Amino acid sequence: MVRPPCLCPSWRAVMSKNIAITIVQDNKTINKTYIDLLKQHYSVRLVDIDAILPESFIDSDLMIIQINLNDPNAIAPLKVLMALPERSHIPALFLLREFSRREIIQASTLGATDYTTYPCPEDSFLQLVYNMINKSGKKIWAQLSETQEEALKVSLKVVENTFRNASLGLEVSQKDVKDSCNLIIEATAKDGLTEWMNTIRQHHVYTYRHSMMVCGYLLSFGMLLGLSKTDLQMLAVGGMIHDIGKAKVPLEILDKSTALTPKEIDIIKKHPEDGRHILEKQNWDKVMIDIAAHHHEKLDGTGYPSGLKGVEISDTVRIASIANVFSGLTDKRPNKPAMTAEKAIERMLKMKDHLDFPLVLSFRDVVLPSKINIEQHMRYQS
Repeated sequence: MVRPPCLCPSWRAVMSKNIAITIVQDNKTINKTYIDLLKQHYSVRLVDIDAILPESFIDSDLMIIQINLNDPNAIAPLKVLMALPERSHIPALFLLREFSRREIIQASTLGATDYTTYPCPEDSFLQLVYNMINKSGKKIWAQLSETQEEALKVSLKVVENTFRNASLGLEVSQKDVKDSCNLIIEATAKDGLTEWMNTIRQHHVYTYRHSMMVCGYLLSFGMLLGLSKTDLQMLAVGGMIHDIGKAKVPLEILDKSTALTPKEIDIIKKHPEDGRHILEKQNWDKVMIDIAAHHHEKLDGTGYPSGLKGVEISDTVRIASIANVFSGLTDKRPNKPAMTAEKAIERMLKMKDHLDFPLVLSFRDVVLPSKINIEQHMRYQS
């Protein structure tokens, strides 16, 4: 990973003791000289990995993780920490002992926003810290209205609970999902969707992030098309739970940072059927089941799991498939660079055998403008 060799002359002026950095360490940490360096510019809090609580970092602008990534005793509590909803908007910088494939994969899997080896040149280290704080997800959260913030916090928690319950064979609450989607619809009607979507992009868990992004894209598309509030809820719920079957996929495959093997791809491809079974067992609406079961079908019949073709694929699934493909192309993953919206739409317009071409043209109006005044497209109908 290339780091800037020097700092701009004015960068030190924007450092502040009002900016909080939490450093998470284990008792095996060797080189700690950077701590004194940071204390010259920021408010620094030191926390042991075995004793960390949400109160230890909730007000942080940045977390720096320096633990032995080869030590299972340190990894276990770190996994718990990185999965906490309270941490999702705080960027995490991992300090690696070496740029080894194992450490990079481990850091990426745990949810590192960025990583670097330490020790490294002081100026480069401080520049990296400054850049991460400047792009902090916390700052993005600050741009949300109260209505947007409430909708996002509730919906992220619901997504987390939904996937956890599905993985354990417990009830997936339809009421919780629908209520959270109604909050999203209300927040979007009042304050728009742009800042809300920008904030979701900062979430470190890809599956949760992808589910929320598809939900947001479907909601945007539905509003652009002038759908009723009932239909908007159907699309939003469908987007949120479309990948619920992935709750049955082992995490070591789901969060893998390198290319999947053919066998692992076959396991991933089971998630639409698993999603169908989860939702059918709990008597979910047929439209939601259709989205979960068939969002990977293609118009030419080469999709999965059922090989549906042409008119066999419902309009709702066609819309959901477009949102799913776009989110997959434009989201970042450790083993795949993100496309720009323009490049993604360009590719999707060439997928005429797979996606509904007229709908892709309409969807382009959702994602390419710099900011969509979504309220102008709102037409609630009973």
